[in-house]
Amino acid sequence: MINLKLRSMRKQEADSFLDIIQKIKDGDVLLRNKFINDYKPFILKCVYKLVGKKENLVQSDEYSIALMAFNEALDSYDADKNIKFISFAKEIIRRRIIDYIRSTKKNNMVIPFSYFTENDNNFEEEYLCDTSSDYCSYYDAKEEIKNLEQKMNEYNMTIEELINSSPKHQDTRLICLNVAKIITEDEMLFKKFREKKTLPYNELREHVNLCRRTLEKNRKFIIAMVLILKSDLDVLKKYIFDTIGR
Repeated sequence: MINLKLRSMRKQEADSFLDIIQKIKDGDVLLRNKFINDYKPFILKCVYKLVGKKENLVQSDEYSIALMAFNEALDSYDADKNIKFISFAKEIIRRRIIDYIRSTKKNNMVIPFSYFTENDNNFEEEYLCDTSSDYCSYYDAKEEIKNLEQKMNEYNMTIEELINSSPKHQDTRLICLNVAKIITEDEMLFKKFREKKTLPYNELREHVNLCRRTLEKNRKFIIAMVLILKSDLDVLKKYIFDTIGR
């Protein structure tokens, strides 16, 4: 009996929440402003999760973009798709900030693989695959990450290990990408790579002016780059060239 009452109360709260959103969509400006103001802590948290600690985050371009994205979410949200508004708004904010970072390449920021691998069961495939939405590219990236992880398993690597071992500096990432290109473009090197399931250190020394220690330190990142370059993972290929190979 108590469970039934709780379910009834939750349904009423959900219906009331959807009523508020509908009123906002119908043009209630005062309600829209109050709603956005109430959710500023949530919006700020979304920004912080991507850009991390940053001086005057509330005054940042990313935060302004997130506010506009949240406002966009209010206009475009469709309750009939049975997706929670908060999950929907979170993805809108995430997408817009990613687009901004990629377009400006501000501070050489690189969006980490972990950003694409976060699980969010509330954001259903039905909405992500809607061809009228730019969530398709996001969903494709998540699927390609899964495919990459399967390939990496052959080399005793996981996505988590790749994230933790990825070079912090842009120059190092670019060097690693160039090493990966050398391996993929040289038939003998790539054959050794496939056979040994690791970098062909001895053979590589004839092609790159890097010590073995440097190669070993960045081994997992280089391997991942080779696997992506020698694959049909087009979204990830574009990602690494846009963010690393510029």
